[in-house]
Amino acid sequence: MGKGRRKAPKGLGKQYGYNNNTPKAIQENEAKTKQNAERGEFSFDVINGFPLKDTVYKMPPKPKREAMRESFKKEARPAFLKYLAEHKEAELRALGINDSGLALMRKGLSVNGFNVHHKLPIHGGGSNDFSNLILMPIKQHDELHHLVIDPQIKNIGGIKAGKTIKLPWTDDMVWKRPAQAREKLNTAAPQQDASTQLPPVYKLMQQRNGR
Repeated sequence: MGKGRRKAPKGLGKQYGYNNNTPKAIQENEAKTKQNAERGEFSFDVINGFPLKDTVYKMPPKPKREAMRESFKKEARPAFLKYLAEHKEAELRALGINDSGLALMRKGLSVNGFNVHHKLPIHGGGSNDFSNLILMPIKQHDELHHLVIDPQIKNIGGIKAGKTIKLPWTDDMVWKRPAQAREKLNTAAPQQDASTQLPPVYKLMQQRNGR
């Protein structure tokens, strides 16, 4: 018999609901979570410290978006970083930015591991005003987009009038680490640990891995 991975007996994968080693229950919950996100339905009200806020997401013409992004790179981002270094030093240090990072920011330069995030993306009509910007870690930044924003704007290009979405929003300019990554507000249920706040698909994966 040649080397390589042995195939499962015919029909076994179907019987146990496996596809690429992923249990069928997890696949179905992943699909359901994705569909709910596309409709703006989430099992949490707050993600990474950002409450979800109903906001009109309307895509500007491409030339305007490109000009805004160019202005952000050359002007707004360096100016914002300098402003934070001058006026928000205590908050930056609490976030883990040290003397070297502050020195970079005073020159208008980015710090490794952090991203200047548009709360309302340029793609959705957001501006480069400081009130629309926040400095935050890349991991938490990416979760805002991948778990909340991106699924809702999947087909936004064909909607000229825009679309009301659940947008993660805060008035802060420097991110503050929350006690829980995701939480549900205004519920009568008792406080639960962070693992119970995860969407069902993630809890199933934890159970499968024995956590």
